[in-house]
Amino acid sequence: MVIFNNDKKINNPERLTLTIYAGTENFSFSLYDPKETGSYFYKELTGENQTDAFAAFKDVFFDNAFFSLPFGKVWIMYRTPIFTFIPNAIYEEKSKEDFLQFQFPENQGKTLNNVISYTGISVIYKMPEDVHRFMLLSFAKPDFIHYSAPFISYFLEKVKNVNNRRMVVNLQKKGLDIFCFSGETFLLGNYFKCSNLKEAIYYILYTWKQLQFSQLDDFLHITGNSVFREELNNKLLLYIKNIYSLSIFPEIYFEGINTDHIPFELAAL
Repeated sequence: MVIFNNDKKINNPERLTLTIYAGTENFSFSLYDPKETGSYFYKELTGENQTDAFAAFKDVFFDNAFFSLPFGKVWIMYRTPIFTFIPNAIYEEKSKEDFLQFQFPENQGKTLNNVISYTGISVIYKMPEDVHRFMLLSFAKPDFIHYSAPFISYFLEKVKNVNNRRMVVNLQKKGLDIFCFSGETFLLGNYFKCSNLKEAIYYILYTWKQLQFSQLDDFLHITGNSVFREELNNKLLLYIKNIYSLSIFPEIYFEGINTDHIPFELAAL
């Protein structure tokens, strides 16, 4: 699959940011110039599983010479539901192996550590060895990042002067992410596998209750592309007063572009 028939269309590659977003059933990539209006380009490749999606991405990679251009920055974002957060102060070399063995007993894949801005914590996760190795060999000094990191950092930066407690729900095709904040403090981040409206309502309200959020004073923000997003909003209004849709902020490179299909965490990065 040839994405760009003429690589000369890409001017000033040193100003561009390339992001590869890898997941269990899809790979996507985005390309943009942070100084150029409407420059954002997004392409998603899907498969029945990780192997199919990765194979589709490699086909596109080898069919398009522009991947070898000297980009200003290359990000490799990975989505996995198995991850954990740990304070940076206690994630030390002498205890690292014991912690990783406890958290990831199967010891499969490459263990990566991603510091999250504004929080003092890191997210620890596993990435398939073949995917990690391919990215290292294909790009010059790529930065690896877990999908939760830009989401958390972005939200803290945009509303860092808000004192209320907030829950952010990111709806996915087969589950949902929940991130919770109190003022400038990150409280919780988790992924819940679910496939229908009732399960989504249960996980949201259960987490809301466990953290003792207020039905009248605290805030719920919902983003994502689930088919039942609007119905979810209406159902939750019976229990929570302050519910708002979370949209991608109109940065210059998104001007004139429909951002509905772009994952929020990818845009946040």
